Amino acid sequence: MSPFYLRKDNIYAIPIVHYNMETAGIVRQAFQELKPDCVAVELAETMQLQLLHAASRLPDISLVITEDQYQNPLYYLCEPCDGAFEALRSALEAQVAAHCIDLDVDLYPEFREWIPDAYSITKIGLEHYYNAYRKIAANQKRSPQDHNRELYMAKKLKELSLRYDKVLFVGGMFHLEKIVTYFDNPSFPTLEHAPRSLIQLATLTEHSCRDVLAEFGWISTHYEINRNDPNADFPPDRQKLIFQLYKQAGTNYSASTGNAFPGYHLRNLMKFARNYALIGSQLMPNLFQILSVARGCVDHNYAYETWALATDYPFRKNIDNLPELDLTPDDIWGSSKLFHFQLKHKSRKEISFHHRRKDRTHIKFHPPGPFGICSYPKEDMIVENFGDFLKKKGTQILTEDATRTVPFSTSIEDGVDTRETIRHWAEKKLYVKVKGKPPGGVGSVVVIFEEDKPEEEQSFTEKYPWRVTWLGEHQQESDMAFYATPMTAKVVGPGICRCEYGGFMMSYPPRRMFDVWTDPDYSECRSKAEVLLTAAIDYASKPLIVYVAATPPRTLLKSFAKRFGKKIVYIPIGQLSPVTLNKIRAFHVLDGYDKRRIADEYIF
Repeated sequence: MSPFYLRKDNIYAIPIVHYNMETAGIVRQAFQELKPDCVAVELAETMQLQLLHAASRLPDISLVITEDQYQNPLYYLCEPCDGAFEALRSALEAQVAAHCIDLDVDLYPEFREWIPDAYSITKIGLEHYYNAYRKIAANQKRSPQDHNRELYMAKKLKELSLRYDKVLFVGGMFHLEKIVTYFDNPSFPTLEHAPRSLIQLATLTEHSCRDVLAEFGWISTHYEINRNDPNADFPPDRQKLIFQLYKQAGTNYSASTGNAFPGYHLRNLMKFARNYALIGSQLMPNLFQILSVARGCVDHNYAYETWALATDYPFRKNIDNLPELDLTPDDIWGSSKLFHFQLKHKSRKEISFHHRRKDRTHIKFHPPGPFGICSYPKEDMIVENFGDFLKKKGTQILTEDATRTVPFSTSIEDGVDTRETIRHWAEKKLYVKVKGKPPGGVGSVVVIFEEDKPEEEQSFTEKYPWRVTWLGEHQQESDMAFYATPMTAKVVGPGICRCEYGGFMMSYPPRRMFDVWTDPDYSECRSKAEVLLTAAIDYASKPLIVYVAATPPRTLLKSFAKRFGKKIVYIPIGQLSPVTLNKIRAFHVLDGYDKRRIADEYIF
């Protein structure tokens, strides 16, 4: 995409959005395409020496500090994703003349503009974006200081145009058109800079750098990486960067917590982030929205991993030992939002347990006989309660699907349907809701956390090779079939090992199920998940089967269930709480009933 210029004689002006990656990338492309012999930017002339020094330190972060007439500190942040500093940096790298030509004014009024999301530049181009911005800014009030600044920059540009053959000017969209218009003035008034008694250069601490960058660290880092890679997309696509951020944070989250991060989380995260941004009339979410989405779709620990990755900026070196300031977003930008993390830590018992038993080399696990293993009762209760919850949820889904609206006659039924009543207001009728009745109860529940790939694939290693069918010990327990990680892969105590479900099936009532994994009736199933679902249909004593998974079952299995007068109720696993799923996914196997007496000492 070719850069867009407002051209006046030998002046090539590029409108930018300050502290924005997309327009900074366009400035870089324009400099490489135009090859100017002079660069001018909309930055205060009185601070030119310090600003050029700050640009030379990029990609390290710099801060130019001065004071207003009331001795209040003023900060100018220098970071890679700003078009003005990108222009200065490119000029210094190419040994081209660089000038800061803005009038230094005091007590400049603060205001926020309602502008289109700059991400749209990557889709429609800078020219169309700038034309849309001009319509929005046409009715915006201008202060006398704006007028003076524009006149001063027009005067400086005219002087530079007489000294250089090709001048690249980078300025904010709000001022650019006026500056080009004033360029033809025959004379200019004499304007003086605001007096500055102190101008110095500093940098930010690592903690402050995480909080105050306009384009947070993940964006700035990849901008810098792609800037130095001629084969990479430049500027990088913001949407892809956010997706990569969520994906990498998921990897870190699994490593730090041990919880799974299934693929449907990414789908929910990106969809939620898109909708959240649209509420604010933007195309892409900001950092606060990105973190809110991470917390809402997964949990606080995942949001923290996202924040740690998003705000990390590895190019902060400070090799020249500038003073480091610990500033807040309020100091530089004037406002901020707080985000709190409520991280889930390990219990004190678990910590003391590890301190008490550092040496586990004496613990040995002898593979038990086929009838000697048993489960941990407390975990059984949790799984059974979760199964009861899914049965109620499946029944509720069918009840809501069967709900219909009818005109009021003799009974108000299940309440007034306000929406339908308003829709038929001209008929002067009242409409009421009539809830449907589900076709019986739930006979089986299937939960698929993760499907192993087909075993026919070459070079495939099963993640969940252990396949078992367990019978309920009493009438309050269900029969269960599941596939899980190997039984001896993780030993946590004498005769106690920890496993993880890939998927399980529960059928009610108990004591009826044969070994589904060796049953020839299920030999045609494509995967372990289909074996469990087919067995759930066969063993269900009631007409409903609740199926929880990332993807719905095949139509063939729905037809199979219908053949026996049964119905599969599909619930996307992404609709369930990740905290609850992580809680029930791990379970323990005991080498005999006698191990239940000591299991509490090793299971936390």
